[in-house]
Amino acid sequence: MNKAFAGIGLMLVMTALSSAQDSGKGRRPELPTELKESFERAKTIRFSGTRTVTVVRAGKVETHNEYVTKDGSNLRIEFATGSPYSGQIIIETDKNRRHYFPDKNEIREYPSFSKKQFEGFRSFSRGSKPGSMHFDTSTGGVIAGLRCTKYQLSDASNNPVAQVYIEPRSGMTVKRVIFDQTGNIAGSYEFVSLTLDPRIQPGAFKIFRKGATVIRPSDDLRKEAKELGIPALALPKASGYLLESVYVRDVKGSKVLVQSYGSDESRITVFMTKSILNASDLRRSNRGELVSYLRTLNGITIVLMGDQPEERLRTLSNQLSD
Repeated sequence: MNKAFAGIGLMLVMTALSSAQDSGKGRRPELPTELKESFERAKTIRFSGTRTVTVVRAGKVETHNEYVTKDGSNLRIEFATGSPYSGQIIIETDKNRRHYFPDKNEIREYPSFSKKQFEGFRSFSRGSKPGSMHFDTSTGGVIAGLRCTKYQLSDASNNPVAQVYIEPRSGMTVKRVIFDQTGNIAGSYEFVSLTLDPRIQPGAFKIFRKGATVIRPSDDLRKEAKELGIPALALPKASGYLLESVYVRDVKGSKVLVQSYGSDESRITVFMTKSILNASDLRRSNRGELVSYLRTLNGITIVLMGDQPEERLRTLSNQLSD
């Protein structure tokens, strides 16, 4: 399995529910007041536990267990023996996210997601049409010994988009489910055991590994751009966006360099290729309505796609630099 999917539980954490806000196109679905309060409590929660993570790709179900320790914005994830990720460790703080791969003695370092742990449904609802999403609340039963409330985000036809199960007093999220557009589960995690307010070992949220190679997204960008023979254009930090991941994607027989950026409020994807492509060629199935802006520069096709107005994407495209 590609290392981009390692620690998929953490990636699902990053797609948590978010407080809905107004957009230029209308009001996004409002979070129930008790859910907002739970998220506020969860920002300072301490726990350790084991969760089962399930991912479905191409009809194949893949499952593994993760050992999770959290103290406020600090997060540590380890993987069970026998898992394809056994030996890997993920550390998340308010400064960065570091992912250790023992097979290559590498530490992958990314911008921190800690401030975005409660933003997640933004990716589903930010670009949605007014009134096209709504929340439902119901009893969630007992999970890992905690009695939970279930919150479900659904589309206008009442198809489920995502679910989150929360113990309301602590704000502890014990289960999360993401659905695909056919109504089937695309990914989930569920805690099977939990200890609230545990004693946490000093140094649990640091990685000390002498001799390990540290690799950042900017390193990936330079490497992949060089192999494709295109300039390593990127958005500067002054744009407000931080580079989170870089990979190469095949689109209609062409190699396309894909950069993912995040800010406190939105996400932007930058596509670059030597080929002539339309923005529609680059779209993948999604529930929101993403805006795109296309330009060419010295024979390179550049497409910016995100939940921002076209004029904003145009401005960002002009900030791309080597």
